[in-house]
Amino acid sequence: MIYILSIIFVLSILVFFHELGHFLFAKLFGVRVDRFSIGFPPRLFGIKIGETDYCISAIPFGGYVKMAGVIDESLDTSTLTGAPHEFASKNWWQKVLILIGGVTMNIILAWIIISSLLFFEGEPIIPSTKIGYIAEDGISTKAGLQIGDEIIQINDVPVKTWNDVRESYFSNLGQEIVLKVKREDKIIEIVFHKDIIREKNSDQLDIFPRLPSTAGDIIPNSPAEKANMNRGDRIEKIDGTPINSWDEMTDIIRENAGNLLEFVINRNGETLVKNITPEAVDEIDEEGNSHIVGKIGINIYYEKKNLAFFPSMIEGFHKTVFITGLSIKGLFWLVTGKKSAKEMLGGPIMITKLAGEFAQTGFTSLMELIANLSIMLALINILPIPALDGGHISIIIIEEIRRKPLTTKTKLKIQQVGMAILFILIMFVMYNDIIRLM
Repeated sequence: MIYILSIIFVLSILVFFHELGHFLFAKLFGVRVDRFSIGFPPRLFGIKIGETDYCISAIPFGGYVKMAGVIDESLDTSTLTGAPHEFASKNWWQKVLILIGGVTMNIILAWIIISSLLFFEGEPIIPSTKIGYIAEDGISTKAGLQIGDEIIQINDVPVKTWNDVRESYFSNLGQEIVLKVKREDKIIEIVFHKDIIREKNSDQLDIFPRLPSTAGDIIPNSPAEKANMNRGDRIEKIDGTPINSWDEMTDIIRENAGNLLEFVINRNGETLVKNITPEAVDEIDEEGNSHIVGKIGINIYYEKKNLAFFPSMIEGFHKTVFITGLSIKGLFWLVTGKKSAKEMLGGPIMITKLAGEFAQTGFTSLMELIANLSIMLALINILPIPALDGGHISIIIIEEIRRKPLTTKTKLKIQQVGMAILFILIMFVMYNDIIRLM
């Protein structure tokens, strides 16, 4: 039930704000809005206020704003009369702004969510500068970094947290980067020369920190909560095996789904012993393969830095821009073939699964998922595919270049082709989801 409720909540938020963007710009420029629908037809129920029918429709994976004088997903041409309140009667730039309104609102939604989480929850700080993972054949490997190295300085600027490492690294991109690291009680220099930076994908930090084996937020109704574990508990041993990092801890837990384990925990200097059985969880890896793994229901431990309202809005904006850039890169990889569609695309089944899993870990995680999906929804909708916002914009630009509109028959054909493309894409991603789950 939590999966169904979560996906309904996620899609309702995403679709409402996207269509609200179209609605507000349409009203701004005097376009009559006949219907504001969450979901695709057939219509289930709703209420008519003024000239607009606000309704909920049966097919939940989307929504639309039906404006007078536009050929959209409904393929209805009855509203094309040439009246001044029609979409088709407006200037080309007004039409473009109305269509971009949905994309704009999705980006704003992501910014608001991310900024709100920073304001109310604080900025997560990773209290470590020790390297726990290095990507194979990446820039860090070529420069000479090793697992276990503790980063002390970057270009003579001290770093005390992994947040400092990330910020200092990206702020120095484009120039030679010198890292001072502690390795087996020795201080050495690692230099990222300009030729390495140009040769490799330097815009991605390909190292990750060695995280402490400390419990972060405890997931409700999880084995950890039932065993009365608290945030900040440090796991020192599992079944007699000393634990020195988060990875060592999770490796043992993941391999022991359903097996009773003895945890030795340090809580503020006091040693506690707890017997916990990791629950079996079906997990999908990066290749789309399914695995049963053990989990006890604890999140990674972060320290939190409180931010005032305006700093949280500024930091939220920067994070939104960063996530948008990564999402654009992902779409570029997909188009250029660097990543396969099987790897990159997920449909309603996978989104439902993700929404349910994020909801189980807490409201904050679910809102983070909505922010990321909102950005991706904006980018997909701006693609120049007929029936999407980007497709409509492309038609408007073509008409402006031609200095005359396309015929209604041509627009209908374009919309039909677009709907066919979208239908095939939906079938593909759903098939892809089913294959992943099987």
